[in-house]
Amino acid sequence: MRSRTQSLVLCGLSIALLAAGAAIVFPLGPIPFTLQTLVIMLIVLVLTPKEAVVAVGGYLLLGAIGLPVFAGFSGGFGILLGPTGGFLVGFFVGALLAALLRNSLKHRLTGKRSSMALDIFSILVVILIYDLLGMLWFMHITGSTLAASLAISVLPFIVPDVIKAVAAFACAQPIRAALGRGVSVALKKGTGDKK
Repeated sequence: MRSRTQSLVLCGLSIALLAAGAAIVFPLGPIPFTLQTLVIMLIVLVLTPKEAVVAVGGYLLLGAIGLPVFAGFSGGFGILLGPTGGFLVGFFVGALLAALLRNSLKHRLTGKRSSMALDIFSILVVILIYDLLGMLWFMHITGSTLAASLAISVLPFIVPDVIKAVAAFACAQPIRAALGRGVSVALKKGTGDKK
């Protein structure tokens, strides 16, 4: 019961943080700069795959039905079909795949360096997926060339994403420790527990 309650609280908090991160917008052209990606990285590093699906899926559902939780207090299904919709879908796909990979690998790791490498790998996976899907969808919707889409939707965000990745990396370990979700804790239990 305690584990389920913790999961529900974490999912609700993640949805709220995604909405808050989307509200902070710095326009860098057609693709806005927000703090959503920082929250997505934390979701991958802290939540289980099931929790990641519920959190990001719930956030997208709330936005799709019209609640103003997307960038700049926008909402509606049309946002998912617009130029930035690929990034939103990429958040879901990236968080799911990165969390699944992380969950399957963490039980085989020992040592702090392995845990750090797994964190870095997980962040790279989620960034690669949301950037790739976002760029391809932007290219499709706008009719831009691959080079133009890359220049508009990916390259301006490389440095900000690196900064956010460092912040997520620094924050994840103390958060996991507080929740009892560290890699070493999972190894000591010696189970296939997916908590």
